[in-house]
Amino acid sequence: MEYLTKEQVEKAKKNVDKDKTTRSTWDIILSNTFTFINGMVLVIALFVATTFRFENLTFVFVIIINTFIGSFQEIRSKRALENLQLLSRSKYKVNRDNKTVEVYSEDVVEGEYLHLSLGDQVPVDGYIISGQIEVDESLLTGESDNIHKSKDDHLLSGSNVVSGSCLLKVTAVGSDSYINQFAQKSKKFKKYPSELRDNLNKILKIISLLMIPIAILLVLRGLSEGRSYNSIVLSTSGALIGMIPEGLMLLVSVSLAVSAYKLSKKKVLVQELYCVETLARVDTLCFDKTGTITTGQMEVVEISDKVEEVLKNYLSYFDDENATSIALKNYLKLEKSWHVRKIGAFSSKNKYSFIQVEGEGTYFFGADEFLNLNDSIPEHYQDMKKQGFRVLTLAKSSDYVEIPENLSYIGSVVLSDKIKENTKETFEYFESQDVSIKIISGDNHLAVLGVAIKAGFNPNAKAVDMSKVELDDFERVVLENDIFGRVTPTQKEAMVEILQKDKKTVAMSGDGVNDVLALKKADVSFAMNGATSAAKSVSNIVFLTDDFSVFYDILMEGRRVINNIQKVASLFLTKTFFSIIFAILSIIFALKFPFTPIQFTLISTITIGIPSFFLTFEENKNKVKPDFMKSVMTNALVGGGTLVLAVLLTNIFIDDSSKLGIICISLALLNGLLMIVRVSRPLNRYKMVLLMFLTIAAIMAVVIDVFYLDKSQLPFTLYDFVISGLMMGLVIFAHFILDKKVK
Repeated sequence: MEYLTKEQVEKAKKNVDKDKTTRSTWDIILSNTFTFINGMVLVIALFVATTFRFENLTFVFVIIINTFIGSFQEIRSKRALENLQLLSRSKYKVNRDNKTVEVYSEDVVEGEYLHLSLGDQVPVDGYIISGQIEVDESLLTGESDNIHKSKDDHLLSGSNVVSGSCLLKVTAVGSDSYINQFAQKSKKFKKYPSELRDNLNKILKIISLLMIPIAILLVLRGLSEGRSYNSIVLSTSGALIGMIPEGLMLLVSVSLAVSAYKLSKKKVLVQELYCVETLARVDTLCFDKTGTITTGQMEVVEISDKVEEVLKNYLSYFDDENATSIALKNYLKLEKSWHVRKIGAFSSKNKYSFIQVEGEGTYFFGADEFLNLNDSIPEHYQDMKKQGFRVLTLAKSSDYVEIPENLSYIGSVVLSDKIKENTKETFEYFESQDVSIKIISGDNHLAVLGVAIKAGFNPNAKAVDMSKVELDDFERVVLENDIFGRVTPTQKEAMVEILQKDKKTVAMSGDGVNDVLALKKADVSFAMNGATSAAKSVSNIVFLTDDFSVFYDILMEGRRVINNIQKVASLFLTKTFFSIIFAILSIIFALKFPFTPIQFTLISTITIGIPSFFLTFEENKNKVKPDFMKSVMTNALVGGGTLVLAVLLTNIFIDDSSKLGIICISLALLNGLLMIVRVSRPLNRYKMVLLMFLTIAAIMAVVIDVFYLDKSQLPFTLYDFVISGLMMGLVIFAHFILDKKVK
């Protein structure tokens, strides 16, 4: 066997791709600073500055603070996730300095001698020196058929080893490898599909289209009325600032970044930030038994002397590193004394391996259902399957064959897999939340059922052997059953498609290369702790813990984010809706827009900024309603419409602009507080304290407006107080009535 020296490794090119899949710290700062909203705010700020009323520029500081907080949270989350990524990296065996060592994929060098086995994703290009494997190139070609590779065959990076083992001579690494050249564009940072982000972007697009014509018309209306430059600029700026939901998109990205950070503390790596949103909508969880419900660490429970004698030789010719093989090799004392003609490695498709032995025939080892035995295995082993044990069978043909036919039964091996803790409680919680669970496995369906029941799954669950299901009946079987055994990789993918077709939001967990197709197809995918590099590469979330209850934490984190963003989005858009409608009314009926930029900053800080920060990060385990944007827009219309009516009526009954401004800011603050009550229910002690603080802040804001911002300090007459009281009563009554109707 050939080896590289330390000097050769140091001089060789490493398998490092310069195109990063995550944003750098500088990219995060730039993306949070140079946004469309910040650009609009800057233009407005320049116009306000020309009035020399610099107190009206406070909205700029709010934007700066928001941008700083957003950048800080994203950078903190990024660093936490990068530290977690270091733990999730896959290792590969290479030959160096006369020994075989393990290195990370990025440390593999050009000219390397690389060992590959079942479950590995090929990290580089090269050709096979020895051994034979089957590879899945679906990530490269889209075709799921396995391809056989043997000595001198070329292997492309991005392929997944589904059977066998080999030694590879590396010919291309890093940016020169096939996968990096093929996927150069897709490897750059790109956004995960998001209903939330897309809907908010649509709203921002509509707002941006309305702002310029409204601004022009407000200026023209002001000029036609003969108002001063300062008056026109401040009132127009006030309307435009009100239209911009500054901080909303930032709050969304920060919420998702904080969620990823919180999950990282539980040893959960979120590789796609926006998949946290999708988690909240998951109503179907597809679990693979091995590695998800069970630890994947197998132990030999029962083996006969005859089987043990044969397997000592049999297993010594395989380099497999799967859990079953490791358990058997640790249990047996391996020896090589056969003259072997040909070896066929185990694959998830065939469920068996074979060895042709000179002078003896062919031995087969695998699942008895796939071995075409002359006689059935003893009833004892069927009972062991039902109890959740894994049973593998050894059989023999006197001929040299590759496909099992008329085999003679030799004996069976019984193995057990330890069930993870907290499975029962987690299953019970998902059932209480109407989140359906499908357990999908390549093992015997009765064995899977036995393990599932041990783990606390529904004892009345329906189990089915998918190898016996006809294509015409496939969809019905998937929808009507809970546990599926003998599932092929292509069937797993088809099952996810059927569930999605049935309007389900599907999360899929897996740990092996046979799960890759289904993981890619699912709405959200999890790679389990100890998963193969192939499974990790396509999954949105990677577990670095064996704690089964973390599924609960992930689902709750998704719900918290979406439910809380739904609340605070209503607060932001209430101000936006009011500003757009009242600006249009101002143009049509020659009304003065009631708020200057600094007044809107005060209103926004008290009724949006402070409460949204606290409400966004509170616990919320409620189910996510399907009509997300309908709920947001309904609340915004209630709040915005109520304020428009109240301010419009105030304009009719109050002529003095100074008194009008004081009354309108009071109405806006009252309306904002009622909106906070509306979106915060059910109220608790924490929220009541927040409301008390905001009420005191609102009173102080009115005082500041009267004695500092307005400075006129005109005495209010009895008539003014009556109108103010009536308008406040109208706001309270409107919220009370509309709240009942919306419910």
